[in-house]
Amino acid sequence: MRRRDFLAAGGALLLAGCSRSGSDRVAAPTTSAPSTSAATTSAAETSSAAPSPTEEPAPTPGTLAEILARSTVPVLCFHQIREFRADDSAYARTITTPPAALTAQFQALRDGGYTPVTAPALVDHLQFGAALPDRPVLLTFDDGSATHATAALPVLQQFGFPAAFFPMTVVLDKPDWLSSDQLRELDAAGMTIGAHSWDHQRMDRISGDQWAEQVDQPRQTLADVLGHPVDLLAYPHGMWDQETLPHVAAAGYRAAFQLADATDPAQPLLTIRRIMPPPTWDSAALLARLESDF
Repeated sequence: MRRRDFLAAGGALLLAGCSRSGSDRVAAPTTSAPSTSAATTSAAETSSAAPSPTEEPAPTPGTLAEILARSTVPVLCFHQIREFRADDSAYARTITTPPAALTAQFQALRDGGYTPVTAPALVDHLQFGAALPDRPVLLTFDDGSATHATAALPVLQQFGFPAAFFPMTVVLDKPDWLSSDQLRELDAAGMTIGAHSWDHQRMDRISGDQWAEQVDQPRQTLADVLGHPVDLLAYPHGMWDQETLPHVAAAGYRAAFQLADATDPAQPLLTIRRIMPPPTWDSAALLARLESDF
């Protein structure tokens, strides 16, 4: 059974047991009845008054079961986008994607009928059930390499694809890493910027004052650079534990991305799953993996 079928079946079972109870759904705000004095407004006053604008109702968050059932959108994670170097380790070559390989994988997505979406659109879909195009996919880039602006952005723009970028803040404005100007360039190009900790510490191994340094401060730093709030996080090494999640929520993050095999059933928005396609995957391998994993 494919993962999407398993989640859909599990979501249906959960919905049967809890969706009507509303125990995991945020209640929609209620509107009080008009006061007596308002109800006695004269017909003349009513006819002369300008009509009140109609406000769109706030979207209602889905239940946990509904969010889990929607958690079938593939999310891909890339790192450095450059040619291989003679001194690259075997591991480095698994997370380094030459521009030609990135172009080929993007072409495979297009040929396979996939449509890249923005990270906020994906989170809106998961949380509220907002519509997405057929065969959506989210593209993400971790760590903050300068190649994200110099090599990845041109390929994204060639295809007209959006993506999300998650830089460490310790390397911001350092040689070979994204500068503040490049972050603003990515933001202005329609890309989403999220946090990736201060210096890439695994969040299942930090404690005490490290939470503020690794979780809270990077969000503020990026907001200061971009001039608007940042509310998405990607876990360094894709790692987290149950102690991590309340700290991430308290810091104001709306959603967070991991690299584990399963979404946490109690906190699906803070454990959105991703996979890392190695540069060796050709079109057939990439599409087959997306079909089997999501």
